[in-house]
Amino acid sequence: MYLVCDGGGTKTDFLLFEKTGRVRGRAQGAGANANFVPPAEAAHTVYAGVMECLAQAGATPAQVREFVLFIPGFRPALPELETLLGSGNVRQLGDEKNAFYAALGAPCGIAVLSGTGSFATGRDKAGRTATAGGWGPLFSDEGSGYHIGVLCLSRLALLHDTHVTGTLLEKNVLEMLGLPDVLSIRDAAYRPDFTRRHVARLSYAVERSAREGDANACAVLDEAACALARLAATVAGQLDADGLPVALTGGVARMGELFTGRFRRALEHLVPQCVYQPAKYSPVVGAALCVLSESAGVDITVPGVAENLMKEKMGEAHVDG
Repeated sequence: MYLVCDGGGTKTDFLLFEKTGRVRGRAQGAGANANFVPPAEAAHTVYAGVMECLAQAGATPAQVREFVLFIPGFRPALPELETLLGSGNVRQLGDEKNAFYAALGAPCGIAVLSGTGSFATGRDKAGRTATAGGWGPLFSDEGSGYHIGVLCLSRLALLHDTHVTGTLLEKNVLEMLGLPDVLSIRDAAYRPDFTRRHVARLSYAVERSAREGDANACAVLDEAACALARLAATVAGQLDADGLPVALTGGVARMGELFTGRFRRALEHLVPQCVYQPAKYSPVVGAALCVLSESAGVDITVPGVAENLMKEKMGEAHVDG
């Protein structure tokens, strides 16, 4: 068995599986990026998720061939996790590779991830690789849920300063935060308990407002989608990108056509030599495909492997392929 974790600033997904792709355990926990939570807390979050998966399979850590953590910033927490597990067979990676496999399900292309943070990563047919973004919120995380939240706050401030009130965006943000007015948002935003996660969650209010036709929310999504397309263009400029597929994955992509349509149109303008394709799998399935392909030597294109990993109910997966 193999166990992978896909984590970021707000949540961590866990998957325990066999070489066939048969799933033995699933779990979800809080964010485990030790840049944003104390290392001890990150280690215990991952340990709890691992043990939940193992309990579902009736297994112990010793029965897992490899633990692979696709969690940016987790390295300071790694020694404590190894102590908790009683195993040194733990690898910590960023989330670029699993995002790539999740989005494309193929060895070549460009994957753009937009979750709490954002980045783009690519590989061309000659094996050249390139990455852009992934610098965290201080460097902007352009096009991410956090960036959408920042753009939302900036837009509300501008509307307030120009005496424009009563917009759908304002109404939905105030309702989400349980606050009476825009000035109250300013006070709340600078309190220690208004975290990066709270900012990223504002993307839900932006999405709702855009679906209801609010022009300000639509402008925020336009700007975020263009920022992600620029990340893809940065990667494409370092590769032989002619004909490469480009896929968008991550939490922000779950808005569907409302956002992916904007991204596709921006991509067609900035990188016309590439071809947009919908993302194929979730990031945690991408993590599993990465491990199966690069560590276990499995041909992940064989029918049944990826399908098994996507089974939602325990015991539903089959062993074909």
